[in-house]
Amino acid sequence: METAPRPSLLDTILVRLSPADIAHTDNRRLIAERIESLLRQNGWTRQHFKGLMRREILPLRAWLGHTYNLTLDGLHELCALLHISLGDLVAE
Repeated sequence: METAPRPSLLDTILVRLSPADIAHTDNRRLIAERIESLLRQNGWTRQHFKGLMRREILPLRAWLGHTYNLTLDGLHELCALLHISLGDLVAE
């Protein structure tokens, strides 16, 4: 008697993730990458950016590591600091 092959851990995880979950994670990653790109364009280190944003470094690292949800207020503050619109932040 032959047994059915067990699904891999990756297959098990992917089955449990909805397309909305995947899109949400991708969007967080894209925003974090865009913020990092804007920091490089401005010649700012994370420490300098932290001071400009008046934030502690741990939440800032979570933002940039795309493990933390940015609030609309945080995004608005970020856009004002960078002199860009929210649309410009997420468009590229």
